[in-house]
Amino acid sequence: MDWINLIALVATVVCLVGAIWFSNKAQQQVKANEQKMQSLEVVTKNLLQSHRVVEKQLQEIHQANASLVGELERQSEQVEQAFLRTSQIQSQDPDSKLYTRAVKLVELGADLDEVMRECELPKAEAELLLSLRNKMKGQVS
Repeated sequence: MDWINLIALVATVVCLVGAIWFSNKAQQQVKANEQKMQSLEVVTKNLLQSHRVVEKQLQEIHQANASLVGELERQSEQVEQAFLRTSQIQSQDPDSKLYTRAVKLVELGADLDEVMRECELPKAEAELLLSLRNKMKGQVS
């Protein structure tokens, strides 16, 4: 064989070895990328599943919140109606105004004579109010 053919043969062998080496490296890289893709798919599935769970919990919280808001509105209406009825009853009953005022006077520390005079209450009723206040003070202390 002549030198040129030998050099060409060696160059061809070197090129083939290099191509095989690069092909091996490329296959290893492809396998590594496939493993990464599989890992990412598992992570993505887990995240989607977690997202669905959180979304369901959020919907349940929203429904419970809406239910509570409805209940609060209903109770607020009941309180308002009770307040209106109480106001109507108090405005219709002149005696209740006197008793309400007498209670306030007692709470402010008025004595027996002052309560009787200001509210035109009999002595027994004024004493009862004062007695109740003293019992309430005794329980609070």
